[in-house]
Amino acid sequence: MISCKKLSVGAGALAALVGCTSNKPEKPNIVFFFADDIGAECFGCYGGTEYETPNIDALARQGIFYSNMNAQPLSSPSRVQVMTGLYNDRNYVAFGYMNEDEHTFAQVAKQGGYSTAIVGKWQLGRDRAMLPKAGFDEYFCSQIEMYLESRGEWQTDRYANSMWDNNGERYDFAIYGPDAMQDYAFDYIDRKVASKERFLLYYTEPLVHTPHTTTPDDYDWDHNYDSRFIHGADTSYFKYMVKYLDKQVGDMVRHLKEQGVWDNTIFIFASDNGTSTRILSRTADGKEVRGGKGEPTYIGTHVPMIICWGDRLQGRRADHLADLTDILPTIADIAGVSIPDDWNLDGVSLYPELCGEEPNPKDLVLIHFNPLWPTTPSPKASRYAMDDTYAYFWDGRIYNYRTDPEFKDALMWDEAPEELRQQLKPLKDRVDEMADFYPDKPGAPRRFPYKTFYDFAPPQNPF
Repeated sequence: MISCKKLSVGAGALAALVGCTSNKPEKPNIVFFFADDIGAECFGCYGGTEYETPNIDALARQGIFYSNMNAQPLSSPSRVQVMTGLYNDRNYVAFGYMNEDEHTFAQVAKQGGYSTAIVGKWQLGRDRAMLPKAGFDEYFCSQIEMYLESRGEWQTDRYANSMWDNNGERYDFAIYGPDAMQDYAFDYIDRKVASKERFLLYYTEPLVHTPHTTTPDDYDWDHNYDSRFIHGADTSYFKYMVKYLDKQVGDMVRHLKEQGVWDNTIFIFASDNGTSTRILSRTADGKEVRGGKGEPTYIGTHVPMIICWGDRLQGRRADHLADLTDILPTIADIAGVSIPDDWNLDGVSLYPELCGEEPNPKDLVLIHFNPLWPTTPSPKASRYAMDDTYAYFWDGRIYNYRTDPEFKDALMWDEAPEELRQQLKPLKDRVDEMADFYPDKPGAPRRFPYKTFYDFAPPQNPF
């Protein structure tokens, strides 16, 4: 048994609680690899047959494979949720924005003695000062101060000919953004290994978000220059973007192994929402699935999650409910940090099952989906809760998402059998906690003066 201490996070200094004994090893490094706009149906391990994902599928065989993992249906809502461990009805203010006084998993990791870095997509506030306040010691990101300004005929905001904010000191030009961010991430890992510092790396991969363009591994990258840019985008390139995403996952695992820290690293792979609705994907059961990004359906929220702890874990499947609120308490548990009760987190820690213990129970998942673009109302805003079979909506609709993942065949609450209503009462009670919900209901007020890019211009077609 290894002696450990849990730390209590407060406004001031850390307070060590009473020492405890545990069979959990010393604190590992944490790499959270967060993909963009790709649902579970795109991966072989989830039954997909359309794309090449050998590296991610291999992780699913050796780690814990979460079969019922859920995000919000759109990026910014998911990113606020994952950073804070809270459902969006409690702290979501506007698309592309997060109040800077929120508690975040990076702050928790720092309290536990970790060096912290974010590499990749930000999209939670235009002010550079936000990232250190959110708990990151280092950052190499797009979508901070210069985002819409970097788009042009021969530029993109994240892929070919893109600009990346290097710790607020300068902008770095990237021939291909995912390669530049990978270079920074590998350098960060190398420096932390050399200095023997424990680290948390939040790797917010921009792939496979639109525009669907070529990657440096594609024939058209060199032979059709326009294919690198928005005016040359085509959904036919999506499969190459998925392949490049998978390649970057494999490269990350390989680099951790080469640096000798793979077996002391917890590697989390997940995604922020479903696939673009422009994409049709085939699955092993013969179905053709249209992506559900921006859709309040199971196709829109069902995303991959795989957790590996080097080669320590025996590969297994976890069928219980999980969602993005679980990331913060999991990182807190890994870091040995005790979260104060008044944070009232919605997530549960997944760390016990990584250590071979029974998983913490999670009775429901809440989808409070209301993007709140400053310039564009969302007609698809919805509020509903899910158990392991059903979804209950704020307006009384009930769906069996196991048989109806697109939510096409509703059963109304008043028409449901009494036995089913009793079963779903916890879902209804949670949804009814906001009794006055309606689509595009205004969010909580902003508490800080900075704005989002979408305050200045309508967003691109997000679906």
